Amino acid sequence: MVKFSMKHTVTEDEENLRADKVIKNICGDVGYAFLQKLFRLGKIKVNGKKVAASGKLRSGDVVMIYAKLGPVPNDTPVFSKKLFDQLKSMIIFENENFFAINKPSGLAVQPGIKVSVCVETLIKSRPDCQCRLVHRLDKDTSGALLIAKNQKYARRLTEMFRENRIKKTYIAIVDGKISESGVLDNFMEKSFAGAEEKMRISDSGQRAITAYSPLKQVGEFTLLELKPFTGRKHQLRVHCADVLKTPILGDGKYNRNSRRGEMLLHAHKVFLEDFGIEIIADIPEYFHEIISKNRTA
Repeated sequence: MVKFSMKHTVTEDEENLRADKVIKNICGDVGYAFLQKLFRLGKIKVNGKKVAASGKLRSGDVVMIYAKLGPVPNDTPVFSKKLFDQLKSMIIFENENFFAINKPSGLAVQPGIKVSVCVETLIKSRPDCQCRLVHRLDKDTSGALLIAKNQKYARRLTEMFRENRIKKTYIAIVDGKISESGVLDNFMEKSFAGAEEKMRISDSGQRAITAYSPLKQVGEFTLLELKPFTGRKHQLRVHCADVLKTPILGDGKYNRNSRRGEMLLHAHKVFLEDFGIEIIADIPEYFHEIISKNRTA
């Protein structure tokens, strides 16, 4: 019997993505022809069944890959005290069914090319539970990230995200002045600039809704609160850059004039309606440095 080499639970951000796209995202540089062959041979299964490359996935689906594709088998337990201690230092909330970490900027959530340590490898280091990611943050976005401690709560939290019963509040520092609050409601789709994949505002694509509110003027910048009502890829980054015309500081993809290392986008609060729990991730020190250096007189 052939053993699987990789197992992946589909997250909220991957909802409705094609199966081959999800595999590409988690495995890195995989040839198109080879990947299609694996689908035809049934080497990639979803919930134990053969799936087409074009098949759409749902949050909570379990993808099993019966071939060596990526650099890191992302469901292999790594019982490392060093990794476990690193994970424990990030935990900001925990109960018997789930916990939350304050993810630093620069730490990827899932394996990829040139990624040796990510959130998935850290949570696999826990010997006391079977941890499951239920949503994601971009590598350069810091802040609150929820992780289920069992399959039951992985499904429940995924459902809560899908039904918008988990409210997320982000803090950003953007390049420009914003004086009024508002709500952005439009559609986004993927585009390519050469080999670079980006998101853009479009008449087609998926609906993207974000509420925004300025908290403070910081010299030529604005400290901005952002509340997404949908979970599109790069949604807040595109809304700030392409709609408000105030790109996020440090965003190398959507702010070409960026000269910072860290991106100034932070998942500050997560409110779980079903439980009445609000989790707060402290704002990184480099936010305070920008604010103090550009304090408005």
